[in-house]
Order: sequence, then structure tokens, then C-alpha cells
Amino acid sequence: MWGLNYVFHEKFSLPQLDAHINMGSSTSSIGDYFTNMLDPTMNWDDVAEMVKFWDGQFCLKGIMTVEDAKHAVDIGCTGIVISNHGGRQLDGARSSFDQLAEIVDAVGDKIDVLFDSGIQHGTHVLKALSLGAKAVGIGRMYLYPLAAGQPGVERALGLMQEELIRDMRLMGCKSISELSRKKFKI
Repeated sequence: MWGLNYVFHEKFSLPQLDAHINMGSSTSSIGDYFTNMLDPTMNWDDVAEMVKFWDGQFCLKGIMTVEDAKHAVDIGCTGIVISNHGGRQLDGARSSFDQLAEIVDAVGDKIDVLFDSGIQHGTHVLKALSLGAKAVGIGRMYLYPLAAGQPGVERALGLMQEELIRDMRLMGCKSISELSRKKFKI
């Protein structure tokens, strides 16, 4: 199906980037764009300036330490996303799950803590919520089913929903608000 779609449908593009990169005849320029858009000189003062400039809810993604979570609170962020960006950058670093409980314990009463990275099953969502995350991003979980189009994504999301409902029943929970470390035995 993917091969047929590739041949018979319009070529791959990222419309939101059309003004920034020339796709030419390959997707390698997308990788170049994302590599070059990362500013190695960016620091906490720059993020604090963005928070002030935005003047609204500001969620910072990529937090992996208690120290950084506390710093995000100090500069006025209203949310953080604990994420190792799928482990692509630092594959030897601690997993996001390993960081979640200690970050929630340190700042969870001051800022919304969201979780992203490695979500593949309903139990992963339940574990993150049980550890104190306010919400969970599914990241790439839907991308492989997307090869089959909308029905594939709907099927994947349906399976995730079925897992969540079944596993919450097994835990004796009727609602998300009942999830806790104690219930999950974490």
C-alpha cells in the first residue's frame, strides 16, 4: 500500500516548512533543516525571554532533570514535557520514565507535568499517569499505522483505548483520577 501511495500520490512535503527549505527532489534537506535549526547557543535566559514575550501559557519540551524542571518553574513556564525526543539524540541517557516520578515529586504541585517518549501501549499511558503526569503524548505510536491511512490510525487508537479500559479494570480503577503509584504498584 505504501509503495502504491508513493507512486500515485503527490510527493512528500511539509507545507509548514515550504517557506524555509527547498525540498528539491529528496527529503534529505528536511534533515539538514532540523539539524541546522537547533541553536547551540540557546540558554535559559533565551527561554525566559520567550516566556515573557509569549505572555501566556508556555510549555517547555525536553525536560529530563529535576534541576531543569525547577528552572522551568522559576522562569515562568506553566507546563513542561518530560521527553528524550524518542531517544534519538542521546540513546544512552536515562529513559523519560526513569525521570518522571522524581520530577513530579519536585515540581508537580507548581507546574503541569506532561509526558512524552516511548508510549506504545495502554499500560505505558497508565504508568505515566500513575506516576503523576497530567497528560501523555503518544508521539510516533500512530505513524506506522498511518502507512495504511486513516483506517490504520483509527485501528491503532482503538486498540490503545481498549488496552486502557481493560487495564484500568484490571487495576480496579473506574476513572483516570483513581490512578496512583500505589494502584500501579510502582
